[in-house]
Formats: sequence, C-alpha cells, structure tokens
Amino acid sequence: MLAIENNQLKVEINEVGAQLTHVVDKTTNADYIWNGSEWERHAPILFPAIGKSNDNKYILNGKIYEMKQHGFARDYPWTVVDKGDDRVSLTLTENEETLTVYPFHFSLMVTYTLEANQLKVEFLVKNNSEETMSFGLGFHPGFNVPIAGDELEFSDYEVSLSPEVTELTQFQIDPIPFRNGKVIPVPKAEKSTLPLSYSEFDNGLIIINNPGLTGIVLSSAKSDHQISLTLEDFPYVALWTMTDPEAKFLCMEPFAGLPDVKSDELTDWMKKEGNNFLEPDESTHFSTTITLKSVSYTHLRAHETLRH
Repeated sequence: MLAIENNQLKVEINEVGAQLTHVVDKTTNADYIWNGSEWERHAPILFPAIGKSNDNKYILNGKIYEMKQHGFARDYPWTVVDKGDDRVSLTLTENEETLTVYPFHFSLMVTYTLEANQLKVEFLVKNNSEETMSFGLGFHPGFNVPIAGDELEFSDYEVSLSPEVTELTQFQIDPIPFRNGKVIPVPKAEKSTLPLSYSEFDNGLIIINNPGLTGIVLSSAKSDHQISLTLEDFPYVALWTMTDPEAKFLCMEPFAGLPDVKSDELTDWMKKEGNNFLEPDESTHFSTTITLKSVSYTHLRAHETLRH
C-alpha cells in the first residue's frame, strides 16, 4: 500500500488497480472513501471498457474479443514510476493476458497529487500500437455518506451539477446495467439538483447526459461537509449506490465512455458511442480534482479571517 500526505490529508493507494483506498482528514481522522463490506471496492479505475458489453464481448476490426465489465485495469498491479511526499504516479501497460482481450500496446498512467484540501487525479493514455486505439476510461470513487462522520441520513444529502441546467437528463438503463439507447429526464431532479434516496437507484446507475458540465457537489443543508469533483475533461458523470440501506456510500464517477446499448449484436468499438480514439503514438489527458470541505477547514478559514 502506498501513502501520500500533506498537512491536511493522508491518502492510501493500492498498487493493485492503482486504486484509491483511503482519504483521511488528519484533523478529524474522518475517512471520505468507502471501505465497507457491502461493496468490496473503493475507487476503481475503469479501462478500456465502462460497464458491460453485450455477451461480454465486442468487435474490433472484424474480430471478436472478450471484455468483462469495466475492463481489466482494476485487476492488475501497476508500477510506481514517481513518488514524493504528496504525490505518486503509477503506470499500467499491456501484458500477454491483456493482448488476448484488447489487442493494443498502450500506457495508462494515473497521478495522485495533494494540495491543501484537494486531491488531483490525472490520467495519461498513450497508444503505443501501429493502429487506431479505441477505449473508454472511467474513475469510480465511492464516498462515505454520511460524509466525515455526520450523524445524518442518506436522504439528507443532495447532488448538484454545475453549471445550472433547466433539466437534468440521463441515459435510460434497461435492462440493468445496459443502456437502451434512450435519454430521459432524471426523476425528482430540480433543475441541476438531485435529492438523494435509495429508491433513485432501483434501476441501477444514473449516467448524467448534459453536455458541458464542469462540476458535481455532494452536500447537505444540515452539514458543512462537502465533496466536489471537477468534470471538464469528462463528458459524462455517473451516480451509483446499492439499494441496501447498510451500504452507506455514493459513487460519483467521471466517465469518458459508456456502457453498451443492449442488443443481440456485438458492439463494434470503432463505432461505439462515447469511446475515445488515439492514433499511433498519440496520447490524451484526463483529470478531475476532488475537493473536500470539512468543518475543520471552515473553522480554520474563519479563524484566519479574524486574525487578519
């Protein structure tokens, strides 16, 4: 397990999957990342697929390949290529097993960097093959709800998207976990805000489809704690939790890619909606910044204001 920290936060990362496992406020000792037994993951990286493929397969250049849900990046050890007190970079490249299901030579790097009460997560994807590479990339962090030890209920929280829109829309999930090709309003959303309830997730995940979103915030009117993520590099953001009230978490997931539309036919990845494409030797960058607002930081800022 790797650790990075600054004067406000301590972060742990598992080299298997380069998965974020803990983000702890050093003042309150509160952990923002889910570590319960109901869902045994924490913040997996999804690559080169997001969601399920029809029959767990896809087509590429006329050939059929196997592809399990959310791809394979979360299942392999990554290599540490740079490490400092408050930052770490890890890389995954192809191996004999990945080449049988994804016939590309690639490099996928993630860098975690701490600055004050923020954790920046950066991805660099490079195509090292001699042909166009198609892929999806997603970040799937699960956050504790209630946040940071608040004595609140899941339903005391809401999710707000920015900039404000007149109507939040989502890809309809039918059957779970596939899309059916339709885009519908997000039930119970009030413009850009969705009050949380477990019943909202009876039909699986919610994939927001409002172009141009720049951020998402998880908050409650009853608490000073907030969790926000920037979305500028990701065209979609998904929300998911289990409908079991004991699973006290919410995943807020920046997506650069989409699950398959349910079909009897396999999806051609060179035509897949939401996928990204890199030419030989080309690379692309995605990043999101997680900002953690807590009572301790609020009080600290108020104290500094009074002093000056």
